[in-house]
Amino acid sequence: MAIPSLHSGEAVGGSTLTLRRERATSSVNKLQRGTGGDSMIGDSVIKGRIFWCLLVLFMAIGNAGAQLATDCTLYVSPSGGGNGASPSAPTTLGGAQNASGPGDVICIMGGTYSLGSTFNVTNSGTSSAWIVYKAYGNSAVNVNWTGPSGPGNTMFRIGQQGTFPNGPHYLEFNGLNLDGKNLATNGFSCGGAHHLRFLNNTVKNTGGAGIATIECDYLTSDHNIIFHNGYAPCCGWTSAISYNSNQFLNTNAGLHSIISNNILAGEFDSSTNHTDGNGIILDLSCRSGCGTLATAHTPPVLIMNNVVYESGGRCISANAVSDFYVINNTCYKNGEDLTMNNPPGSFVTHESKTGYFVNNISYDWRNTTSSWGGHSVPSYSQQGSNSAISYYKNMWFIGGLNFTPSDPSQFFNQDPLFVGAPSVDPNLGDMEAKALSPSVLGLGLTLQPTSPAIHKGIDPSTIAGLDSAIASDLKRYVYSDIHGNSRAAGSWDLGAYQLSASATAPNPPSGLTATTN
Repeated sequence: MAIPSLHSGEAVGGSTLTLRRERATSSVNKLQRGTGGDSMIGDSVIKGRIFWCLLVLFMAIGNAGAQLATDCTLYVSPSGGGNGASPSAPTTLGGAQNASGPGDVICIMGGTYSLGSTFNVTNSGTSSAWIVYKAYGNSAVNVNWTGPSGPGNTMFRIGQQGTFPNGPHYLEFNGLNLDGKNLATNGFSCGGAHHLRFLNNTVKNTGGAGIATIECDYLTSDHNIIFHNGYAPCCGWTSAISYNSNQFLNTNAGLHSIISNNILAGEFDSSTNHTDGNGIILDLSCRSGCGTLATAHTPPVLIMNNVVYESGGRCISANAVSDFYVINNTCYKNGEDLTMNNPPGSFVTHESKTGYFVNNISYDWRNTTSSWGGHSVPSYSQQGSNSAISYYKNMWFIGGLNFTPSDPSQFFNQDPLFVGAPSVDPNLGDMEAKALSPSVLGLGLTLQPTSPAIHKGIDPSTIAGLDSAIASDLKRYVYSDIHGNSRAAGSWDLGAYQLSASATAPNPPSGLTATTN
């Protein structure tokens, strides 16, 4: 699926900034010739699943089949010593950063890059000329942390928290493989910046988060694979993707940020708090004095088509925030950290307001040890005080709800019948640390043809009472699943994967943009 960038208060018809998974494009083109236009029945289902398994594998092992970009303005290699003007004279990452300006496309050639200290990104693009850091060529771009452990040792830092806005903006990071070696704090960190895109990256083995933002706005995290993070006690009080204290750059009433099409697994909160380790969290509206329903005031965020499995904390959590739209996500056996005081829940709101949960699936588990006295991990949970939290067409299995819904018909208590979900018993303890790599899981959490989740969803943009700007923006994003397969009213499946769509990859949607005032 192509996710357009979100710009400050833009209208349709502005400059097109398509965020397509470039490193998969040539592989898609090649594989499409082998899959044709088969229907989803019989062999075509197998072909389609093989297709996507190969694509996920390519994503996980490092940008296989990436096209040679033609828009490069600066070139980087692990041994660069040139001026970066051509592939034969590449510079270093630092050299490219220092030389970069609006409109530059920094093409990072395959190889292993060692980071002994934080890479601080300081130069900004503009609304019409972003600075892009992206993988280049057919080999993986592997960035390994070789620096010290401890707080503050993030791999890529954009801005410094404390004031908003500050630091660089209009930046994209595309197709990088980050390995924190269980020492680095976070993969990517934003502090006080705005208009950032994190696309098609793999982040693993950081002590904290894959993508952590504090006091930022206009963020896009799309098609990333983030797994096995948070295992350093100094830094684990976070989640795979953490948007903390999002700020308002302007008064645009539409969507400001997106978290979409990501695969997140094996997250953990190894701090003494043991409250996080979530797949995704929207956390607070400010750094101090917030945390209650009265203070919940954050820019609108869309959380869509994500797959979150076998993490220690929640699947998706909203803590003292407002205006969030959680649509077509798949959650499987999260809440595996048995050191938490209570079952953490899967889709959770706490002291939050104006939230929508639509077309989601949560497959949970029951604790049979003394840890939680035999209770299940709740599939949909409201904690503390909440206001205007709405649910439409959500499925749960085993977990249930910890509240009485105003309309029980909006929930389906059924086994979603996944193709090949991992066989795991969280009662054994510490199972989040053993979660399958996404490249091994493949399409295990797609739906079988007999799944009760097929054709049970609705078009979220048609929900009554939505702000007109939100409804308009949703129409630009919700009509594709995690793989770009089309969704349509009347045949809308629950969860991140649309089985009832064509088994081959469709053309990416076009014209999905918004432009800066």
